[in-house]
Amino acid sequence: MLRLQHVTFSCEDPARVAEFWAALLGYERAPAGASWIATDPHEEDVRLLFNKMAKSETIDVPIHLDINVPDREAELARVLQLGGSLVETKSYEIGELSDTTTIMRDPEGNGFCLEGLPNTKRAHIWNITFACAEPRPLGRFWAFALDWPGEDIDESILQKFRDAGVGEPELSGFHLVKAPNGGRPRFYFHRREKSRPESYPIHLDFAADDREAEIERLVQAGASVVETKQGTNLTFTVLRDPEGNPFCVG
Repeated sequence: MLRLQHVTFSCEDPARVAEFWAALLGYERAPAGASWIATDPHEEDVRLLFNKMAKSETIDVPIHLDINVPDREAELARVLQLGGSLVETKSYEIGELSDTTTIMRDPEGNGFCLEGLPNTKRAHIWNITFACAEPRPLGRFWAFALDWPGEDIDESILQKFRDAGVGEPELSGFHLVKAPNGGRPRFYFHRREKSRPESYPIHLDFAADDREAEIERLVQAGASVVETKQGTNLTFTVLRDPEGNPFCVG
């Protein structure tokens, strides 16, 4: 099975972007050859890797990070001081349900969301979010790849949406995949078609005990192989999931 190793950013200035994300999340950062890596000192969150790599000239991409924070408005001010930029703040109210999300960009334009959720003690990565055409099939692929249980939104919550007049097509537009032990991050899928750039600014890196066997298993589940590369100390294969999102297995 796959084990998530890094969320990897393609950067023009890896040191600058690593500095921003380390400050945002309270991570420790260090150079790793020509790259930078940022690691959670609490060992609760996924590592971030920053590579100097080409990326397509677009910031409208299908993968972003959702960051939970203790105080969304205070965190917004801090992110701006760190060099981030504000896109917009969205609020919705449906029946008894309400939520507010602030959409931001890091110094190189990578989008992320700030969400102030109760009982959050420090900023942390809560979701890796995929904007996709078919959330449930894509979510099931990743549940299979990770051997994590996938789940639809709780029926009691869905009923509140129905009572507020939300139709069934919209209700099928969400899917969640999370680790059995409740660890972070979760994989969240919502229906929103995005561009599919040739070179993604963000992709996911995974480890596998048997890379070739894992690739065969993933291809049978709907992934496609792009190429296999030989790094300094690692052979890894670039694949795409059923909706074309790239990821690496080493």
